[in-house]
Amino acid sequence: MQGRIDAEDFAGLLDFCKTYDLEFRKLRLSGAKKKLMQDKELKSQATEYANAVTFDLIGINRSCRNGQESKESANKYLQELREDITKFLALEEKIQVQD
Repeated sequence: MQGRIDAEDFAGLLDFCKTYDLEFRKLRLSGAKKKLMQDKELKSQATEYANAVTFDLIGINRSCRNGQESKESANKYLQELREDITKFLALEEKIQVQD
């Protein structure tokens, strides 16, 4: 994503975000969230972070639209995406493995 922003390949970034939303957010984050079912607080945090990822991707998408292309905005939302994914991944340490 960063490479596409740096190259100002907004059309390519827009296409990538569509795939990333489906493959990463819907499949990966949802699957990971299911492992947090035993703890309501963790599940709530995971939902919050997954929702934030959605809004980050929407922000990147808006930054790529014809007539609205903005490298600065795309970088801002990409950084927020990184931070939200990092928060989500930090929840992994709190997952209790069930036998």
